[in-house]
Amino acid sequence: MIVGNGHGTESPPAHEPYSPEAVHLDREDRHRASNGHETTPATANGSPGDIRPGGDFRTRAAHAGEDTAAPVRPLTSPIYQGSVYAFDDPAAFAAAHEANPPRPTYSRAGLPNTSQLERAVADLEGGEDAVATASGMAAISTVFLALLSAGDHVLVSADCYSDTATLLREGLGRFGVETSFVDTCDPESMTGTMTPRTRVVWVETISNPAMKLCDLAALAKRAHRGGALLCVDNTFATPALCRPLEHGADLVIHSATKFLGGHHDLTAGVVVGRAELTARLRRCAYLFGPTLGAMDAWLALRGIRTLAPRMAWISETALAVARFLDGHPHVTAVRYPGLPGGWQVDLARDLLPDGGGGMLAFDVAGGREAADRLLREVRLIPFAPSLGGTSTTAAYPPHEWGSLPGSNGATIRLSIGLEAARDLIADLDRGLAAVARAAAPAGVSA
Repeated sequence: MIVGNGHGTESPPAHEPYSPEAVHLDREDRHRASNGHETTPATANGSPGDIRPGGDFRTRAAHAGEDTAAPVRPLTSPIYQGSVYAFDDPAAFAAAHEANPPRPTYSRAGLPNTSQLERAVADLEGGEDAVATASGMAAISTVFLALLSAGDHVLVSADCYSDTATLLREGLGRFGVETSFVDTCDPESMTGTMTPRTRVVWVETISNPAMKLCDLAALAKRAHRGGALLCVDNTFATPALCRPLEHGADLVIHSATKFLGGHHDLTAGVVVGRAELTARLRRCAYLFGPTLGAMDAWLALRGIRTLAPRMAWISETALAVARFLDGHPHVTAVRYPGLPGGWQVDLARDLLPDGGGGMLAFDVAGGREAADRLLREVRLIPFAPSLGGTSTTAAYPPHEWGSLPGSNGATIRLSIGLEAARDLIADLDRGLAAVARAAAPAGVSA
């Protein structure tokens, strides 16, 4: 979201030492207030590993994917590296193959590690089932391939992830799928664009890279009224901050490579939704073969176990960094969900009551040359083409964007990691000081 820079003089509050109980008690209070109900205690009568639906999100994430019925229960799941499984007879194989979801037979049909990951993400998103794939783009492709046919129409957010837009234009467009790009921040803008052939409305919880929000509940009503499905890419928010199915979405998509995995060491995707839809996706994935390997599935599940505290810390840090940037004279615009004074602050409070996530974008005064100078000067923040890991990274929006609306062409996208806010702010201040020195007239100190 674009926030006018007031060049405020107040320094951002110092990042207080992390207090999980203080932070999460406040988060739980706000979550209950926003949803109008209390959180059900995790385990009432079951064993410690018997995590009931409706339990606290942190507890469910910490035990994500556990198989409490297994005869042997290691606290850390083994990696099932085998690609094929043996059976006593053909009948046993047939029973495994026809089970829903199928039991392991062959790696392309699913592995124990991928099944664990699917159960975990489905539970955390509040869905019936999930399908894991080899990447986020594989997840996106599987959704479109499973749901669309020649002649169908897709409505897509005008500021969606560039590779999603390219897939629709260059990939599916060759097969007769039509795409319209609309301002999904205004659900009524869809009225004249939806057609009887519109099958999918595609949006992102937090758009990449403009950091805009959409009223998911309003979009769901509008899509369903026209006979379409609402599909939401929830990569930036994760279920720790937003669960689109609760707002009426039909499918939720993740690049688990990013915040779900959270460690810059895997590539994976996941789609969550009703079982009737995921069955179509699973069949499509089986035929097209975007198979997720056991190691990446294991790493993604490992990352999910720490998702709740990571996203809480990252959100606090990102807000502190956004506030600092918004008050700096060499920053002309800041985009971060929920930044005070932003035009979508009320929607952010409703959609993201537990924090705005780890992604923000800002414009450097002086254009691309000044932005390049800042990125050369910082020491903690490397330039990297992905996001969502433990370390903070910077990138420019994809070249397809040119510059964002309202931008001066020098937009930097930050993915906030687990560093202390004060250290990131000091690093950015160092870079911006270099920008100021370069912009100062000869003989005048910045």
